[in-house]
Amino acid sequence: MPLVPLPELLSHAGANKYAVGYFESWDVYSLQATVAAAEASNSPVIIGIGGLSCSHEWLQSGGIEIYGAIAASLAARSSVPISTLFNEADSFREAAGGLGAGFNSVMMHTQGWDQDKLLADTASLVAASHAVNVAVEGEIGALAEIKDGVLDAAGASYTSPEAAELFVRETGVDCLAVAVGNVHFVTGSHVPTVQVDLIKQIGEAVNVPLVLHGGSGTPDDQTQRAVQAGITKINVGTKLKFVYGNALVAELGSTVDDPNLAFGSRFEADVNSRAGVALAKEIQRLMDVFGSTGQAKR
Repeated sequence: MPLVPLPELLSHAGANKYAVGYFESWDVYSLQATVAAAEASNSPVIIGIGGLSCSHEWLQSGGIEIYGAIAASLAARSSVPISTLFNEADSFREAAGGLGAGFNSVMMHTQGWDQDKLLADTASLVAASHAVNVAVEGEIGALAEIKDGVLDAAGASYTSPEAAELFVRETGVDCLAVAVGNVHFVTGSHVPTVQVDLIKQIGEAVNVPLVLHGGSGTPDDQTQRAVQAGITKINVGTKLKFVYGNALVAELGSTVDDPNLAFGSRFEADVNSRAGVALAKEIQRLMDVFGSTGQAKR
């Protein structure tokens, strides 16, 4: 079916108290596994790629267009509502590269930017994007992250309702990513504590859907409470690469007899396809947690 505007997906999620998952992909197999999971769960979904864990040189030399075209093609063939996202571009210029490339939503990673640049560049991206019917996700506040297995909260700051209201009013973003105790790149035993009351306060201050990044490390029970408090989009990336990578390692635990079948054949012996099955199962589980299972309109 045609791409569904991101605001439309998130509006339905908000009205029905669930969250749509943005499940970040890194190749064709992971994109296809995400769409397969959405179709099996009859769930709306957001697919795409992100700049935080990818070479910006590669993205800007053609990677954005390659992934955008594949994502848009998969969405067009799907039976469930899909939006496509170029997530966490490193600049206005890079984010603008997603316009006309198959993505119907874009976002810049703006943590650490000064206020003037943050407001000016985001407003400029909104103007350029809305002119071609592309939505913009903005962010205010800064997430802590796991570096080398250790929590780094040096630059972290919670989103305040006042700052959120000003940011949305001045930029016109379509949805807002918030920092409410969620953590990026959780790879070990660290358990974040999401501030549900703060989510509610921010929701009362702004009139756009709220987004939770760092979904990989947020426990299921906290995720569900965040959704009930007003989160309508949840980003997951790191956890999915763990699931896929571990499944791939397991598949490669024995000698490959026929590399033509094992790599890229799409037959049963294709190790990437088999790892994709494990990935799809985890995404379906997360859709259950987010409450999006069964929410697609056929």
